[in-house]
Amino acid sequence: MLMSIFLAKVIGWYCVIVGLFVLFRQKEMLTIMSDVLNQRALLFFIALVTLILGLLMVISHNIWVMAWPVIITIIAWIVLIGGIIRLLITPALAYKIGNWWLKRPHYLTIAALIYIILGLYLLLKGYMFEIW
Repeated sequence: MLMSIFLAKVIGWYCVIVGLFVLFRQKEMLTIMSDVLNQRALLFFIALVTLILGLLMVISHNIWVMAWPVIITIIAWIVLIGGIIRLLITPALAYKIGNWWLKRPHYLTIAALIYIILGLYLLLKGYMFEIW
């Protein structure tokens, strides 16, 4: 349970901070995404970091229960699978996927709102145990 609480706080803060950045500085985010898509080495580095984070999360928190900690487990598996996919796809496909997001900034707003809501929920779960 301590690992669930710790990861709820870390992932919660990450989601809220990144979600707010994307929401309030969307033009800058789109520019960053465009720049990253044109840097093969950076795409490879991001894939490796995502893979490592996913492995760390899955190995440390692979808890399948019918309660809120399963959200962390699902996020961990999504991160791990995302890292594997980033390593395996071609640069052309990565560029195509990235361009899809660049052409639809309203979906970026929706994703940011989902991140913020998810982050707030995890923060609530992570910090509510300190109150009791």
